[in-house]
Amino acid sequence: MSQVSKHFMNPKIAKKVYEVFISSIKNSKSNDEVVSFLDDLLSEPEKTMLAKRVAIAYMLLENKYTYHEISRTLKISFGTIAKVHSIFSLKGSGYRKIIGDLILKKSIKNSLSEFLDLLTPARKTLTGEKYLKIKLERKWEREAHL
Repeated sequence: MSQVSKHFMNPKIAKKVYEVFISSIKNSKSNDEVVSFLDDLLSEPEKTMLAKRVAIAYMLLENKYTYHEISRTLKISFGTIAKVHSIFSLKGSGYRKIIGDLILKKSIKNSLSEFLDLLTPARKTLTGEKYLKIKLERKWEREAHL
């Protein structure tokens, strides 16, 4: 048996394992159960990695951020952004459906907008008052698209 084949499951078994994973999440009765399950299942780096991929998809779907801004804001490589972007562009129906639904829901969009305000990097050359003005203008711009 080769080294590679030792580490890969039979595709039929892999499919069943994935179905059990999806069912575990889908059958949760509340948001708290999902959070608890994922907290138990995933390490902090895994949770961060997944959350960053969702944030990349959101920022790309918003179509207001460059790769450089996304990279600087999320502390992530251009390669990771490109990978998410290519999945999003080539197939990405899951990304578009879930993230699109989030964007359409006003209350969640406001929360995500506030999230992006927290992530928007400060420009070191601006004084506090000018920075706050720019930050507020960006927020009003996003809210105008509701």
